[in-house]
Amino acid sequence: MKVDMTSRPRYSIIIPTISDEPLTIKSFPPPEELARLGIELIVSKDRGWRNPSRTRNVGASVSRGEILCFLDDDASLNFEKLLHVLDVVRENKKGFVWYIPPHLLVLHSEDFFKIGGYDERFKPLKGEDIEIRLKLIREGLKELPFEPANLNLHHHERTSHDPRYFHYHYLLNQKHLTWIHIEYKTYPLIKLIVRKNPLELLRRIKWVLEWLLYRRYQKRSIFCVKNKDSSF
Repeated sequence: MKVDMTSRPRYSIIIPTISDEPLTIKSFPPPEELARLGIELIVSKDRGWRNPSRTRNVGASVSRGEILCFLDDDASLNFEKLLHVLDVVRENKKGFVWYIPPHLLVLHSEDFFKIGGYDERFKPLKGEDIEIRLKLIREGLKELPFEPANLNLHHHERTSHDPRYFHYHYLLNQKHLTWIHIEYKTYPLIKLIVRKNPLELLRRIKWVLEWLLYRRYQKRSIFCVKNKDSSF
């Protein structure tokens, strides 16, 4: 779903989803009002890859706004206050707003494409939101102050009560955090690997080897071209 406008919009709001009716769009006014405000709303549907990073990148690839705003599909917020946040970022060159959960990222489109978008190697979820924040900071961008209460921002996450679900997501989160620590050197490698439990030690070694292979053979995102001189 995309608002049709003849001139370039100021803002593109991108919502990745697997749903036909994402909850977040209920917080927005009708398409005609969005168009009047210079906003295009892009609901980016996952086509089976089960990777929110790719779904966000696909939505961004068709966006036309000067400012991009990424929101999870299971959030609620005050639209008027969100509009103020978009205006603040637009007025602050090289500034961005970031928050989790729910995932919220507002930044200049040129900065988003310059860093190669979201890292699609982080799938099916966990880690990509932290990674893109660190990458923006490393590129010299400034994180602007943000208070979710001022936006009435709420997360209505759908989770399973199956213990296996929590165990799977815990391990996935730990793996992706390990990848981030390696990539951005935020934690000593030896401390990431060494564990008293032999099974845990082998698991950590496996994660490190996986990341080294990912960095070499898998591109970061649909916006990056893999070549021998690139870590993507």
